[in-house]
Amino acid sequence: MPLRRDQVVEAALELLDEVGLDAFTTRALTDRLGVQRGALYWHVKSKQELLAAVTELVVAPVFADTGDDSGDWADDLVEFAHRLRAAMLAHRDGARLVAANVTMSRSGVELLENALARYIRQGIPLPVAARWGDIMASYVTGYVLQEQSSPAPVPVDVSRAAPEMRDFFTDGHPSSAETFAASVRTIVLGMRAEAETLTPASPA
Repeated sequence: MPLRRDQVVEAALELLDEVGLDAFTTRALTDRLGVQRGALYWHVKSKQELLAAVTELVVAPVFADTGDDSGDWADDLVEFAHRLRAAMLAHRDGARLVAANVTMSRSGVELLENALARYIRQGIPLPVAARWGDIMASYVTGYVLQEQSSPAPVPVDVSRAAPEMRDFFTDGHPSSAETFAASVRTIVLGMRAEAETLTPASPA
């Protein structure tokens, strides 16, 4: 059976999860697939194009249609942030992959258009919605980069601290998930303040 492009991309993601971005090579991928390099490059013209396709596969769940278009834009943006973090954490070096290989393929543009259309229907002008999305994506990517690259923090001795401080440092460490969620809420609060100054967009 001829090798398909989706098989190449899925196998590349599996290999990346096993060996990491630094050790990933197209030679290792062709060995895994049992094909010659020519068969691989029939589907992707370069390693960079391959990594871009893998990145698109990683972030595809972020833009999955929930079938619910009734929530407000702020709820959508919070959900986007949590979906993006989960998508990157699901894969080894996920944040590095996304940071270095986000592209605008035709399918990627369609995903972005669909996401932005929801904001426009809620009166947020397209340039503002795109900028907010970029702000949130940049924050999430940077946060996950730290999560995936930093060594475990040294435990903090809070035995004599106030109860609120002890609750914040679970097992001697701040909760990464709770800190992330709180930071996302802070970012959205700023966007809500800006939204009050905007001239609403015409619904798409």
